[in-house]
Amino acid sequence: MGAEQYPTVRRRVLGANLRRLREDKSLLLEDAADALSCHPAKVSRIESGRSGIRALDLKALLDLYEVGDAQARDGWLALAREGRRQRWWRDLADRLPQDFLDLIGLEAEVASCLGFQPSIIPGLFQTEEYATAVIRGGTVGPVDEQCRTRVRVRLDRQRVLTREEPAPLEVLMVIGEAALRQEIGGHRVLREQLVHLIEIAQLSNVTVQVLPFSAGAYPGGPTPFSIYGFPPPSGMEVVSLENITSHAYLERAQDTAHYGKVFADLRGIALSPVESEAFIAASAQQLADRAARNRSDSPTEKEERHAKEERHA
Repeated sequence: MGAEQYPTVRRRVLGANLRRLREDKSLLLEDAADALSCHPAKVSRIESGRSGIRALDLKALLDLYEVGDAQARDGWLALAREGRRQRWWRDLADRLPQDFLDLIGLEAEVASCLGFQPSIIPGLFQTEEYATAVIRGGTVGPVDEQCRTRVRVRLDRQRVLTREEPAPLEVLMVIGEAALRQEIGGHRVLREQLVHLIEIAQLSNVTVQVLPFSAGAYPGGPTPFSIYGFPPPSGMEVVSLENITSHAYLERAQDTAHYGKVFADLRGIALSPVESEAFIAASAQQLADRAARNRSDSPTEKEERHAKEERHA
């Protein structure tokens, strides 16, 4: 598939912000096209992200839009250069869905991520065994090559949390209690995942809050979403909505504002970061205690306790 069909997220952001600059000056596509000595269709392709833009053309548009600050201009030019870069995950384009490649691109290119995941541990925080169990979706048998590729990519994505250049991704994540209870991969895998989650939360650029069952109904419903924030000069946000088969991306200001409010409301009813760490640690300890009891119980005692638990379920 060509670049025209699948524009990078950064190129879409660059184009959308160039359109904003043009509209702020009450200029038409034809005005921008005159500055570039081209057809308006070319400007339209640039603004939609379907085409990249040369540095010379970008400078001409910045002049037209009266962007004179040297630092701001350098930021715009850097954004354009990044939009043309070939990223490591593009080598996997024939093995991974395009929307998943877009997600990786977002995480690599943005400065911040505000996320809500009600039912599983977010991909940025997953251990290898937990990620494998999630991707397999409960299937049994040997792990196939596609699954191994997706697990490897998921683990590679996590480098954004500890990268040095640019600065590590700032992540603030609200996680539903269900994610701490669902025994994906079994109780041992989940326990190790929870311990890992506590370790990740110690990073200065990561904040984790738990939304407990006791919070009751909450705004936004059970749909996972993330709000990605780009660094200057764009300062633009993109909302990623997850469903079973794909991701959808919302870039309109009214959409990002809506989900920003939903996220703020979720944070308000979630446990604090300190309370959340204690809650996760207690959940991990419960799994460890149960495993210890299972090891010490006789087969008969196990059957009796299991029957008792079923009666009270």
